[in-house]
Amino acid sequence: MIQLIVTIKTRPGFMADYVAAFGAIAPQVRLEAGCVEYGIYVDSKDPRFDNEVRPNTLVLCEKWASIDALQTHTRSSPALGEFRKKVKDIKLESSYVLLTPAISD
Repeated sequence: MIQLIVTIKTRPGFMADYVAAFGAIAPQVRLEAGCVEYGIYVDSKDPRFDNEVRPNTLVLCEKWASIDALQTHTRSSPALGEFRKKVKDIKLESSYVLLTPAISD
């Protein structure tokens, strides 16, 4: 199992458009072989937690059964290709962190 965390900075005022584009393709991606989780998040504003709220920032959390499944998604997913076209002028920058389990089952 692997997890990919992608932090996205959008153009000011376009976060909702990015989220809508993600929401349109997420159900298709979740049906892809090896997809365990595929979600989009924003920083929590819950006052019980001392959390920095970053403007124009989204976090994609993806969990895949294997690196091969993630690579297949990244290289050949029709839904991801469609999504990239829709957000190319919205996304300013992104950073990626690939995680593997610290404890194996």
